Amino acid sequence: MAETQELSPPDDWSLAEQRLWTAFRQGAMLDLEGPNPLTSPSGSEYWGPERTVRADVVSHLLVHGPVQFPGKPARLRLKGARISGLLDVGCAELAAFHFDECVFDQRPFLNDAEAKFVGFTDCTLQGLDAQRLRCTGPVWMVGSRILGPVRMQDSNISGDLLLTASKIEVAQAEVAIEIQGAHIANDLDIRDVHITGGLSMSTAQIDGNFLLNDARLVRPDSIALYAPDLVIGGSIFGRSGVQVSGSVLLENSTVGGTVELNRIEISRPLQIALDLDHCRFSMGFRCEDARIRGTIRLHHMVAGCQVTLARTKVDEIEKDMDAVHANHLEVDGAAHFSDVHLAGPLTLHGAKITCDLHISGAKVSSVKTAPAFQANGAQIGNDLLARNCIIDGEAFMSAIQIDGNAIFAGASITNGSADALDLSRAIVKGSLIATGSFSAIGSVKLTNAFVGVNLMLTEAALKNPRGIALAASGVRVTGDMIADRCTMDGLVDLASSLLDGDLRFVDATLLGLSADESSLGAAVDAKGEWRGLAMRCTGARIAGNVDLRGAKLKRELMLNSATIGRSVHLASIHLATEGPYALRADGLTADTLVLKPASQPIHAISLASANIQELVDDVTSWPQKAHINISGLQYSRLDSDVSISERLAWLKRATPTYAAQPYEKLAACLDLAGQQGDARAVRLASVRRAHRSKNLMIHMWGNLQDAVIGYGYAPIRALVIFAVLLVGAGLWFSLGVTPCPSTGWGLCPVKADEHPTWDPWLYALDLLIPLVDLGHEKSWDPLGLSKLVAMILIMSGWVLTTTVIAAASRTLRRT
Repeated sequence: MAETQELSPPDDWSLAEQRLWTAFRQGAMLDLEGPNPLTSPSGSEYWGPERTVRADVVSHLLVHGPVQFPGKPARLRLKGARISGLLDVGCAELAAFHFDECVFDQRPFLNDAEAKFVGFTDCTLQGLDAQRLRCTGPVWMVGSRILGPVRMQDSNISGDLLLTASKIEVAQAEVAIEIQGAHIANDLDIRDVHITGGLSMSTAQIDGNFLLNDARLVRPDSIALYAPDLVIGGSIFGRSGVQVSGSVLLENSTVGGTVELNRIEISRPLQIALDLDHCRFSMGFRCEDARIRGTIRLHHMVAGCQVTLARTKVDEIEKDMDAVHANHLEVDGAAHFSDVHLAGPLTLHGAKITCDLHISGAKVSSVKTAPAFQANGAQIGNDLLARNCIIDGEAFMSAIQIDGNAIFAGASITNGSADALDLSRAIVKGSLIATGSFSAIGSVKLTNAFVGVNLMLTEAALKNPRGIALAASGVRVTGDMIADRCTMDGLVDLASSLLDGDLRFVDATLLGLSADESSLGAAVDAKGEWRGLAMRCTGARIAGNVDLRGAKLKRELMLNSATIGRSVHLASIHLATEGPYALRADGLTADTLVLKPASQPIHAISLASANIQELVDDVTSWPQKAHINISGLQYSRLDSDVSISERLAWLKRATPTYAAQPYEKLAACLDLAGQQGDARAVRLASVRRAHRSKNLMIHMWGNLQDAVIGYGYAPIRALVIFAVLLVGAGLWFSLGVTPCPSTGWGLCPVKADEHPTWDPWLYALDLLIPLVDLGHEKSWDPLGLSKLVAMILIMSGWVLTTTVIAAASRTLRRT
């Protein structure tokens, strides 16, 4: 400002202007006591000459003002005046000035000016041109009514820029405030401001805070706050009452502190309402209890401490857009989406959150076929907390990594017959907990997932009757999988799973998948291997127990080729009421199999080639009419009250076509238990069935062996028969024959001069023993009935000898 040496104001100035000249020299405020322009009429007729100051006079004082009285500051302070004409101080060096309750006829022009302080308080302006303004102090436009655009592009303000409680109005399609590229060394304060039109702040730099509590921005169908590449050294505070009709865009902005937009209302229906893509907020982002109409974008946003949208409601979403799009969000802390109400998807694909992710109590809806909640490939540094959330659509979290627990207790996920919860290839280093009233309509997928502690599904309800309710093939759990009292309407698929602990479905209800259900799309299974099943554990490896006590299965339980480190508990289980099989465990390996169902099965049971150390069963463990397959079954111990006759009946039902192995395995088990008598009974039954299964001749020969010597298992019977025949024959030849006329006793000799002494007992013995010649058989000639008796003895001897030899050979082979 160029100072002049004039000692009095120009003569052609009005009294009001001369008074202003004097006040300027004194550095004092001149109050012309005009009406308040915000509450009184603003026409020129209400401002007489006593309250009117020409703009040229103001310009003269600001640029070429007189010398101040000693010790008085060079400043212009004017209140209650009308400024007529155009205040044009562009490119000038200005004294500090402050207008209070003043009215400006035209828009002040301050482009490229330099000032120490610029102030408009409770004024009425037609706008303000202050592009490239350089002010070494603050700029105030406080409590004013501004009826035109405020243009401050590329300005440099060393203090605050205050627009507190002002009202700026332009046409809604236009920009009301432009501070693009500006540098504000302290705060930008628009608290309680009402802006009709846009606020443009692109590439601006604010070293302090951006304050917008209770601000109202109105620019519907466009961007109300446009601030890409904004740099703020402090924080953004919009803690209450902020209302924006139009979009808020802060894309690629940087904030050194926190961004707080709690209880903000933004309305841009069917468009992007809040755009924070690629922003960097060092101390976090808070947008709690907000009301957003339109999409929120946090794509590639980086935030420290936390990001929270807790209790925020987002609706009026375009059908192909997300409610909250936060793909690749990075948070050095926790992310809170708890209790949000979203009328569209929440997407966190590839997000990195170093602490917890909260979606507890959230209500999220899908759009068409897109997932309602998406966090595939995300990394969570601690827990995923999703208690009591309601997700209408798929929760897609494939390949997510969670370093803590994943908790879905009480959550509800609904997606028809498609995937409801997809955690395939997920890594959960803690426990996966979906207990209580957790429910899913659609498939829950844990295919090839890893769970570092326990997988908990207690009292969960999964429903996918046309497909797989729990798809967990290849899942790896280092602890237990517990699903007690759960309800699974659809297949439970644990094929090739690997559990270091127990698998428990105690008192569960497993309805399974109908064998007649048709395939749909990607669910086509060409071989149909999982149709008609309630649970499939094919090839599973479980280090602990498999416990299904009290479970109710509508369809088949399949344990084919499963390896169980301890016991399989099927006590009090209700086996399948539908389908050809109740239980298939071909190739099962287990320490103990407890098969004591609540009622006798009505469908087939197969344990072919299973290897079990101990089999625990009872007479009602096996179906009476359906097929039993135990071919190749290996077991070492039996814990059972089944009698040997009932066990033999079981073997007969289990081997409709005779096979020796089941009988020999049972006999060996009985031998090991010290029940040799029962073991012999089993082996005898095996030999009997072996002969009866052959042709007629072998069958008859077997019956003969059975009658004579019990296939070698009744040797006393052969001795008794031998003794009876010997005694009977001896008595016959002693008392029942007529003495020979030539000798007077017994039979007549073949050669009169060559015969041993007649002995009826030795003669009978020689006839009965075919392989030893005692010299009596060929020495005597039986006649009549004696010849018949001799023939019977000879045949009986051969039969006895042959059966004994056959039995002995079988015994040697068995040994």
